[in-house]
Amino acid sequence: MSDKNFVSFSKPFIDALKDTFEMMVQTTLKAHSPKIKEGSVAKGDITAMIGMNGTVEKEGKEKEFKGLLAISWPEELYVKLASRMLFEEYTEYCDDISDSGAEICNIIMGNAKNGLSPLGYKIEMASPSTIRGKQHEIRYPPKTTVIEIIISCDLGDFTLELCYQEHA
Repeated sequence: MSDKNFVSFSKPFIDALKDTFEMMVQTTLKAHSPKIKEGSVAKGDITAMIGMNGTVEKEGKEKEFKGLLAISWPEELYVKLASRMLFEEYTEYCDDISDSGAEICNIIMGNAKNGLSPLGYKIEMASPSTIRGKQHEIRYPPKTTVIEIIISCDLGDFTLELCYQEHA
């Protein structure tokens, strides 16, 4: 995927992330410059992810694609984020907040899907899932390039990761 195509593909995800955090977490986000991710170990302690596949129409041809959206948070930030979302004070990770990240991921994917539709993308979404633990690994679809973007807010920094691959 060219840089121009990546920018047009990733922009709806970043816009959806910003909108979701402003509404649900009452914070403003700043996205830093994207870079290619090395390896598959998550930057945070808790990662919410959702897979996608579908078709995209380019130059009159329809191509299949697959990808993954992952958001990885340090545990302390995740607990603060869940507290704001749920309007309740949590001091540690627990079952009550375990689905907060997956819910955010699902909302972002749904909003990004709407933003990508005018660009010719027809996306099928998987169900979101969450992984928790130090140095956990994210299993990306084979042969995809993963872009990571550090996101800053008043709660701290976390990572947005996107991967995408078109099939001929």
